[in-house]
Amino acid sequence: MYYNTIHIPAFIEAGEGILQDLDSLLEESHLFFPEKVLVTQENLYDIFKDKLSGNVFSDIIFCKGGELDEANEIIGRLRDSEAVLMAFGGGSVLDLVKYVATRINNPYLTVPSTLSNDAIYSSVARLTANMKKRSFTVQPPLGVILDLSVIKMSPRELILAGAGDLITNLSAVKDWTLAHENNRESMNELACILSKQAAISIWNYTEDELFSDNFLLDLFHGLVTSGLSMTIAGSSRSCSGSEHLVSHAIDEYFSEKATMHGIQAAWAFLEIERQIRKDAEFADRLQEFYDRIGLSKVIADMIPWKSEDLQELIPYAKRIRKRYTVLNTV
Repeated sequence: MYYNTIHIPAFIEAGEGILQDLDSLLEESHLFFPEKVLVTQENLYDIFKDKLSGNVFSDIIFCKGGELDEANEIIGRLRDSEAVLMAFGGGSVLDLVKYVATRINNPYLTVPSTLSNDAIYSSVARLTANMKKRSFTVQPPLGVILDLSVIKMSPRELILAGAGDLITNLSAVKDWTLAHENNRESMNELACILSKQAAISIWNYTEDELFSDNFLLDLFHGLVTSGLSMTIAGSSRSCSGSEHLVSHAIDEYFSEKATMHGIQAAWAFLEIERQIRKDAEFADRLQEFYDRIGLSKVIADMIPWKSEDLQELIPYAKRIRKRYTVLNTV
């Protein structure tokens, strides 16, 4: 019999106040390393220094995050190390560590400081090189550790960006199905199932529940499941469709108007439903979700684009990557 072999986390831990127990969590999972290197941003370390000091690190590397040049500098510093890397921070820090760990073939763990996107567990890293965002295939993390007390200090907009990134899985699955039907592209049904289930896990929440344990855990689990979906798919296909292409096009060609990826992708998703897929019933349900969870307010505050601007962005979105989506039907 034949099976697919996929990498899954050795452990996932979430709880209140567990940032100070990273060493204990590794030991409980029977994971022992000669060295542990913490990679984070200096200002973030200063905020959580008291909690982090309860763990033993052989080295602490402060980074800005998100830049390929900086990642290559850290690779040079750690090339002969056998340490496990512990990435503590937002998406830019996690992506940097994912790239570094993959290039030096070291294990790593992600310890997110917020839940703004699915970088916490995915096989893709987005880094900036020569002022342009590039995507790199990376190994997923050995484990993911989430301290709810840390996440609850996140700005509201970052949590909503995470919700926006997660809900757009529904758009990505539609695009993959379309590519399968119209362009004979192979499709992984299990990856699609996981992607859709991850998205709908947050569908019934309200803005008042954004910082509740239940919502944050469902958002966390949904983002991890999205990462697993992409790992099974062998690409970001199951969680990145036309809406992500529009967001990446804004970053690439209109950087002065760019904002958080999850917010941009959520805006694009709704406009694509209305203008291109022309699914008025689902668009109304999606709008109701945005209103109820608070995404509509953030989109209005942070997105400078109007509905009619989508048509201007479509040609740029098509240039981002060779991926068949509903934009190809325009």
